[in-house]
Amino acid sequence: MSELADFVLNYYRQAGAIVDPPRYGVYEALLPEGVARQLGVPPYQRLAFDDGHLTRLRGGEEEEITRVGYGHPLVEVLTEAASAEPACARVYINAVRLEKRGLIDLARSTLVFPNARLVTQPQGLERRALTHYVRFNFKAALITDEKREQLVSVVMDAQAGWATPDLIEVERLTTLEDEPAFAHLPPASLRWQPHGSAPEETKPSGELMPSLLESLLLRAAHAALDELATPLASLQRRAARYLELDHARLTQYYDDIANDLERRIQRASDRDRRDALEGKLSSARAEREAKLADVEAKHRLRVELRLINLLVIVQPKLFLPLCIENRTAQVTRMAVWDPLLQRIEPLVCDVCGRAATRLILCSSGHLAHEDCLLPQQCVDCKRVYCQLCHAQMVACAVCERPVCTRSLNRCQTCDRGTCSEHVGLCHAADGQPARLPAPEPLPSRDREDRPVSAPREEPPAKPTTPPKPPTPPERKPSRPAVEKPQAVTGYRLAVQVEPDTPVVTAFVLTKGWKNIAVRSWELVENGIAVACHCEKGWGCRANNVLLLPEEAASIQAQIEAEIEALRAEYRVPSRRVSFTFDNRGTARSMSRLVLSGQWQDESTLAAARIGFDET
Repeated sequence: MSELADFVLNYYRQAGAIVDPPRYGVYEALLPEGVARQLGVPPYQRLAFDDGHLTRLRGGEEEEITRVGYGHPLVEVLTEAASAEPACARVYINAVRLEKRGLIDLARSTLVFPNARLVTQPQGLERRALTHYVRFNFKAALITDEKREQLVSVVMDAQAGWATPDLIEVERLTTLEDEPAFAHLPPASLRWQPHGSAPEETKPSGELMPSLLESLLLRAAHAALDELATPLASLQRRAARYLELDHARLTQYYDDIANDLERRIQRASDRDRRDALEGKLSSARAEREAKLADVEAKHRLRVELRLINLLVIVQPKLFLPLCIENRTAQVTRMAVWDPLLQRIEPLVCDVCGRAATRLILCSSGHLAHEDCLLPQQCVDCKRVYCQLCHAQMVACAVCERPVCTRSLNRCQTCDRGTCSEHVGLCHAADGQPARLPAPEPLPSRDREDRPVSAPREEPPAKPTTPPKPPTPPERKPSRPAVEKPQAVTGYRLAVQVEPDTPVVTAFVLTKGWKNIAVRSWELVENGIAVACHCEKGWGCRANNVLLLPEEAASIQAQIEAEIEALRAEYRVPSRRVSFTFDNRGTARSMSRLVLSGQWQDESTLAAARIGFDET
């Protein structure tokens, strides 16, 4: 059933009508006399919706059927009636189980932090709370030279602040009830803060506050525009084409008029006649500009969203406080278990507000996407900062490299700040910072740029009699050289294989289970992207590297070689290398690396190799 059929038939049922199931795609509806008189329709109707499901009927039966589509007068009448009296409602999801074991293991397998680890709080206990979903139903008008209207529905998570497309058809997932079964549970707190301050959440009766609904409405409007991206792109192309045609037609028309008037002005001998023609030429040019402006305004795409009604859905969930920490920062977040969708909900990026299961812990205590981090890192302490921490990064007065405020060395004489390498050089050149020599240009890596070889010298002429070979010196017997074993460290190497995404992450851990290096290999559109967060910072040659994927039979050996190179780099003993894989929410140990999914899909690997060659 389409959204249009849902809207019309549910409105009829809400008004007290009897609607029979479809027969050959035709619905029969019997409306009360008062409702039919108010809507201006007959009490008995046979409706069919333009969704392609109506079959060919015999005789004159098809003439008795009302075909309903977008823009039909019946839809307009129902929309106006629904807008005049919004049918807002609140329902409850009660058929869920609030018992779930191993939440911390599920959170560790779902949420990925390349530079941090996830631990439980000592006093953190699971708790239950009520969350709210709000379904906003919009009437969208797409206006260019013509007007198209359609209904758009967006379900927003009131506590998380993002859209949840999985709950658009929540009626098919569970039963919605009018009375709550978990009224004793407290409402959950907000996990998003619009404009830097969280609005009030609920009234004492459990209803959502108008301030919260207004903030959600703004985000729902943006989500509705994202839903309309495909028809908007089609209309944009159509409008641009028609604008180009109208622009060319008007330009040709007024160019012909201007050329004709200019020829007549040149041939006119009378002064009055010439002035009259010049006035017509000025009027034609002004009219041309006005017509072109009218055509551009006519074909300009505009979107109008009007809220029809909303539905509030209340559902209980499980919450577990978690601690995300590394050597520089620590932050507390809530792991939320959704018993309806059977999953751990993603966390919120503190920079852009979008949901994500893979986040980086900023040194100031923010969780952010990798794209939301600052492009530079501190050259001394290698701390990572996000785009909310611009004030934490400054430039060295001598080398102008980025230094964080924690590692900045402030001079007591000139009050300039430098990195640890250039301490004392901030006023070395007559009170000004010392000038460093320009760095030598790096050699080009282009395969076509070959070094120019020196001219070869002519070999000397061969003598007529070969010279006597010199007598080799007498060698004394020596003891065979003994290779010294390479020193090993007490580090550990933990390799984690993601279950749903083609990502392999390796963690170099100390004896106290502290991360000192995190290196990941991810299969992307143009190859295997390698990212490394370690103490080398900008000097790490493995960071931001793109590898050419091997074939499916050799891709596992390629990743194993990369892991072996990391193990040799940090001198980790082979017996201290472990492999884990997520198995239905539980971390399962493996004796060796095993890749599956997209890693073994030859079509995906071939597309990545093509993208690598193009890059």
